Amino acid sequence: MGRANAWTSEVNWQTGRWQERQQEAGHHEWRPPAPRGVLAKRPLTFFEVLDSGFRLLRYIPGLTIGAALIVFTLWTLLLTAVGTFAALRFLPFLTDVMGNDEAMSGFLMLAQLGSFAISLLSLGIVHLLAGLSAAGAQNSFGARKTTLTQAWAGLRGRRWSLILATLLMSGINLGLLILLSLPAMLLAIFDNPILAVVCAVIAVLLWLCALTWLNLRFAFLGTTIAVERLGIRAALSRSWRLTGRGFWRTFGQLALGYFLSNQLVQLIIGPFVFILMAVLGGATALLSDSTTILAVGIGISAVVLGLTLISSAVLFAYFACLVCVCTFDQRMRTEGYDLELIRAEEGSRA
Repeated sequence: MGRANAWTSEVNWQTGRWQERQQEAGHHEWRPPAPRGVLAKRPLTFFEVLDSGFRLLRYIPGLTIGAALIVFTLWTLLLTAVGTFAALRFLPFLTDVMGNDEAMSGFLMLAQLGSFAISLLSLGIVHLLAGLSAAGAQNSFGARKTTLTQAWAGLRGRRWSLILATLLMSGINLGLLILLSLPAMLLAIFDNPILAVVCAVIAVLLWLCALTWLNLRFAFLGTTIAVERLGIRAALSRSWRLTGRGFWRTFGQLALGYFLSNQLVQLIIGPFVFILMAVLGGATALLSDSTTILAVGIGISAVVLGLTLISSAVLFAYFACLVCVCTFDQRMRTEGYDLELIRAEEGSRA
């Protein structure tokens, strides 16, 4: 064809001849840019990981703190029931202990050690909370909020795996404590208190080291079950591989995050507990009716228990968020998970 009109014809650069101009593709419809996610789609620095845990906690408090409150309420009720049964079962023994000052001092020391051990054994609950929060953390990359109901519904088919994984890790932690404490118990039975105390101290130190190392290598257990739909055995192997690289970075992030959040919670509830204890002391000094003093003491104890429950829920909710952030950050560093997130986000908007 001849060159009739430059607007209706064009050169075919393969043949060098003029041809009728091909119809151009229409312009794509304008779309607004993707919303900026709460969590960044890139590997994070050390302190960005700690901050991202707080950002995730503030973004979906209904899921993170709500799940932690439910779990810790059930955990507190269980511990209260066990403690009440033990107190009633060994009431004569406790009465004899309270009548001896030296025995009472030793009993209080054992009670403090037991409280410390229970707080560390509670770390097994983090796997359940991290699994519940994982869906919300994944959706937060696209600035999409997730409710507790949605997260629980999304775990269909993986709920029992998540619960069994939590029980498995808690059982391993408790089993290690019992196994390492056996020599000290045997020495105490055979009336050798000095060696028993030395063995108990060594056992506690060994247990802390084993607890830290083992729970760090399996820290991503609950998250991988929830996000990658793995069974318990596959999730254990998956967490072991993910934490094999960047071990000290992950250890520093989780340890520092747990310590700082614990100190922050103690600073917040500490003044309230001090005021309540001062009120209880003033009521004991001013009131003469023992029934009224008992009622005030029960009320204040209930408030302190409620504050402790809320603070523990917030602490473990943040720690679960931190575990989720560390999981995704490690996957970005080793597997290019940030590219998968970007591609999935673009595909959902196409």
